[in-house]
Amino acid sequence: MSLSKRSFLIGSVFFLFAFLTLPHYGINWDTINHLPRGQAFLRYFISGKKDYTGIEKYQPYWQNPASLLINSNIPFAEVPTRSFYQMEDATTNFYISIDGNGHPPLSDILSAAFNRIFFGRLRLVNDIDSYRVYGIFLAACLVSLLYYWISQTHGLVAALFSSLSLSLYPLFWAESHFNTEKDIPETVFWSFLLYSVWRGITTRSVKWLLLSGLFFGLALGTKFNVVFVAPIIGLWIIYLLVFRYLEFRQLPKIIICGLVAVVIGLSLFIASWPYLWVDPVAGIYRVLAFYENIGTGPVDSRFIGFWGIRTYPLLWISYTTPVVILFLSLVGLVFSKKNQHYFLFLLWLALPLIRVMWPGASFYGGVRQIMEYIPALAIFSGLGAKIIYDKLNQKALGFVVLLALFIPITIKLIQIHPNENVYFNPLIGGLAGAKKANLPYWGFSFGNPYRQGFEWINSHAEKGAEVVFVHELMPNSPPLWVRPDILFYNHGRSGYLRHGEYAITLTYQGIENRSYYEMYLNKFIEPVYQVKVDGVAILKIWKNDDAHLKVRWDEQMAPKVKLTVSKSALLFDLGEVRKLSRLVLQYNQDNCKLLTDGYFKISQDNKNWQRLPGNLPDDWRVAVLGEQPKDGKFVEPFLGQVARYIELIVSPSDTCLKNVKDFSLYYFK
Repeated sequence: MSLSKRSFLIGSVFFLFAFLTLPHYGINWDTINHLPRGQAFLRYFISGKKDYTGIEKYQPYWQNPASLLINSNIPFAEVPTRSFYQMEDATTNFYISIDGNGHPPLSDILSAAFNRIFFGRLRLVNDIDSYRVYGIFLAACLVSLLYYWISQTHGLVAALFSSLSLSLYPLFWAESHFNTEKDIPETVFWSFLLYSVWRGITTRSVKWLLLSGLFFGLALGTKFNVVFVAPIIGLWIIYLLVFRYLEFRQLPKIIICGLVAVVIGLSLFIASWPYLWVDPVAGIYRVLAFYENIGTGPVDSRFIGFWGIRTYPLLWISYTTPVVILFLSLVGLVFSKKNQHYFLFLLWLALPLIRVMWPGASFYGGVRQIMEYIPALAIFSGLGAKIIYDKLNQKALGFVVLLALFIPITIKLIQIHPNENVYFNPLIGGLAGAKKANLPYWGFSFGNPYRQGFEWINSHAEKGAEVVFVHELMPNSPPLWVRPDILFYNHGRSGYLRHGEYAITLTYQGIENRSYYEMYLNKFIEPVYQVKVDGVAILKIWKNDDAHLKVRWDEQMAPKVKLTVSKSALLFDLGEVRKLSRLVLQYNQDNCKLLTDGYFKISQDNKNWQRLPGNLPDDWRVAVLGEQPKDGKFVEPFLGQVARYIELIVSPSDTCLKNVKDFSLYYFK
């Protein structure tokens, strides 16, 4: 079998497994920022129309989230061909007016094209998962490319284990299923760009050098990370010249082809983004400002080393890379023959890391934003496997042993499927160890587990049940995954009133005190369902009713509470330390101003104060009560915090809330 056919076969195997597991994965919580834009621009390019006039209206229906196919509560023929993300108020006109403060849209458009083909035309895949075919297709192409490329430079053993390492890399495997608008496409286009440049220079091919312009444009139209390919290519060419792999007389042709490739890439980038057509210079400047804003800033002081170097990315990679890949890649890095290929792969691995480790750089959500390092790490893993293989006398046995080294990580990924993107290796003790170490962004799943949660709700919730997000916004998950008789609406948050709603949320580092409702559920209500990895919950569902109370709800009104009203605050003194339950207050609204800002502090001794989370006015604490304060009434729930003094800081100073007519303070016995 030829190399091309073997490469295609390996990529096809990856695609098949990824395709069959698509319905196990949720959507990225950034999806609402990308897919509607992709659909809007795609329609504009295809039809010239800047809105959705002339196509069928979207009709809500229920899509079984457990199914890859169109599996609905209505007949197949009645399921609309229009996508949920072809939204009436998210048109080309809208995006041209507000776009630019985010990533470019090219992969949004391509993802939307896959939806139009596999869902809208062929009717083979459901509305949501059809977008994701784009991501797994690109990921499979990269698996094929790695096998093909490394076979040419280091032989079949290195190629096989490079592709295997990439395929089993937890972050890459998981996010190829649902991170299809940014990081996976960028990683793939980046890799094909480097291959095109490598192929063009090593074979003296103008065609391949010019083809790199296409991949540059695809990458630039997805995310600006690709600009950091320039120093990789530049340093590699200098290396080739110094060590005479390349003659100086060949340099002018490479430079000319490179400039033409840049023009091709920039043209594709601008052509794919209608927002830029009005004023390309101002538009690009705004996008650059966006990247500067998200790429710089303060970080946890624990991860600032000498000279301000950020150590977090290196630690994160060390803890989230399977041990076998870490080991083999280190062998490859140390013992591989130092040649032109090695230096290119080394730059490929190092430059993305150096960029985020540089003093002043910031990070969030782990290192998914620099996933370009993963193929390079996989290549060194393959090189390490080849070095060990070449040292063994029994080649067949050695090959089997090397394959066997990947069995533990394969089993682990099966155990935590489909939550591989929260994987941590044994060096830190898995996800439980990362949580214990309070590693920033442990458990950060980017919305993937929602689908598992809604599958449980669809199977277990009674008819006519209410479902709410604990803290998140409604667009975090498509409503067509929710059973049609269920009311999915965040205004059903009832807090201590316990109206019986199901409350769903993701759990990860840093959310412990983000809202009253979440703290109330964690403290007082037993979860009815949890998605766990290594014993750590990454998604929880509660049923907020009396039957699931952890402890008896026993409260009573505090007697003789003293109220002191000052210029900017209301101070309540209970006379003794109590476990606080709630404050109910009535006030006069005549000749005063509405509250614009307010917050609570509590103290046991009137000296040491603790600020409670949240700001007023607010409609999130107990949403069924509406905005607080409002219409002369105000309710503030507490969580059993121990205090004698409660201070409500208010602004403006003449706010109506200070005109207290009556109040009651309740505490737990």
